[in-house]
Amino acid sequence: MGKIVTIGGVTPPASLDVIDKEIIKLTGKKQPKMLYVPTAGGDNLGYCELYRSIYEGRFGCEVDILFLINEMPAEDEIRKKIFSADIIYVGGGSVVKLLEVFKSFNVIPMLKEAYNEGKVFAGISAGALCWGLNYFDTENTAGFKTIKEFSDYTRVNCMGFVPFTICPHYNLEGYKEKMDLMTEDFGHVGIAIDNDCAVQFVDGSYRVIATKEDANAYRVYKKGEEIIREVITKAVDFRALEELYN
Repeated sequence: MGKIVTIGGVTPPASLDVIDKEIIKLTGKKQPKMLYVPTAGGDNLGYCELYRSIYEGRFGCEVDILFLINEMPAEDEIRKKIFSADIIYVGGGSVVKLLEVFKSFNVIPMLKEAYNEGKVFAGISAGALCWGLNYFDTENTAGFKTIKEFSDYTRVNCMGFVPFTICPHYNLEGYKEKMDLMTEDFGHVGIAIDNDCAVQFVDGSYRVIATKEDANAYRVYKKGEEIIREVITKAVDFRALEELYN
């Protein structure tokens, strides 16, 4: 297995420096090369400059951008960017758009190969949940109580690098309801992540890190007819991934 850091989101003006430093640390290099992928956000240049200012300006990394909407790169160009990077960081936005564009450029097989080679993957919001199994794409689930009352969504099959449904922004309005519905419908364990928190999945192990004390990640699953939410303990050491299944 490889290395993936899934970030729930950020609450401005908070900084994610603690998490960014851990992403960099996973490469084993002081100043690794980071490839930012802004596809989910429509290749928004503002996000590109933000991440360049963080990784290049604060941490001295070399930053490259993979544009798949504003530009039409050839497959060999995409491959060169992916395999010359130490970190592949996927930004937030629309997971539906992200996966559609990835498929049209044949990006997913390249990412799988890079993952198996030990590249460090990271993502925030849609860029975090895309590494999981599946997701509900919808604007607002607040007020819906059971799956039978909820139809205004699209089931999204994600890339499946992480064997859970990943739900970002869990501390924000509507996301607990969405996670409950996904758990009810998909039937497997989900990992819900607050803003300012991340889960590291590294070679069959995991660890929760956060920039705020009250930011957490949760294991969400169905037991009988009840949806159970358990806070995943923050720890210095990595723990076996199997613990999240049981």
